[in-house]
Amino acid sequence: MQINRDTMFFGILGFPLSHTLSPVIHNGLFGEYRVNALYIVLEKEKPNRNLILGKESISLSGLSVTIPHKEWAFKIADYKDEASTNMKASNTLVRHDSKINAYNTDGYGAVRSIEKYKRDFFESKSAGDILILGSGGSAKGISYSLVKRGLSSSKIVIAARNKKTGKALVKTLNTIENGISEYLPLDSLEANKKRFSLIINTTPVGMKGKTDSQIVSDTFFSKSQTLFDIVYNPLETPLVKMAKKNGARIIPGYEMLLYQAMEQFRLFTTIQVDNKRISLVRKWLLAKLK
Repeated sequence: MQINRDTMFFGILGFPLSHTLSPVIHNGLFGEYRVNALYIVLEKEKPNRNLILGKESISLSGLSVTIPHKEWAFKIADYKDEASTNMKASNTLVRHDSKINAYNTDGYGAVRSIEKYKRDFFESKSAGDILILGSGGSAKGISYSLVKRGLSSSKIVIAARNKKTGKALVKTLNTIENGISEYLPLDSLEANKKRFSLIINTTPVGMKGKTDSQIVSDTFFSKSQTLFDIVYNPLETPLVKMAKKNGARIIPGYEMLLYQAMEQFRLFTTIQVDNKRISLVRKWLLAKLK
């Protein structure tokens, strides 16, 4: 591809970003659909609104936003979609002249991933509760979409190191659907482990370059459970290895990355990615991760 005056620039904003595979997805799809655009990495600890408006360097048409800037992305936007408005966090920014639109595609990606690996989960009357580890931007987007998707019998349990944000998230979810969520301290997880059929890790624990200690004990998982660790690099995090050792099923983190990026790509370009190319992107991701 040759950059010219008509080239559109997109990027991913976060800190740190050594683990990101988003450029593989978006630049690959720009090539597949022959879109005159380039997707770059913008690793910034303290971004500001001028970044996307082009007042710092190049003019950006849109941004993917990851840890720890999802709440910031929501705050600086002029328009917010429903998921962003409810959860006060966004992972996608699209610029229209001097206005910035914010969207949250995390939940979309998570729901698509769960439906792929646990097809009848949302309709099941006997499914256990859902445990979400963390209360940050990803936890907000995912939990909101789970509630909106509809749960037949499951409750959403939030367990986080930050008790204040954890309880605030529970309050927001219960405002959407009364009694759908509750907060559980981390030190109470072991005693309650049998009630959970799906565990979703939204924290950066296990991410490449991170040295945080594990969140749950070595004996937490069982054969009746499924772990969905949204950390995708490395391919098998310590949490995934622990869950597999105890016989739990795994939903790979790259699936959420894949599906949320498909929705981002649509917001960036108006192009709905077809199934053939979704499969192609999945192969690209696995090749990089392996």
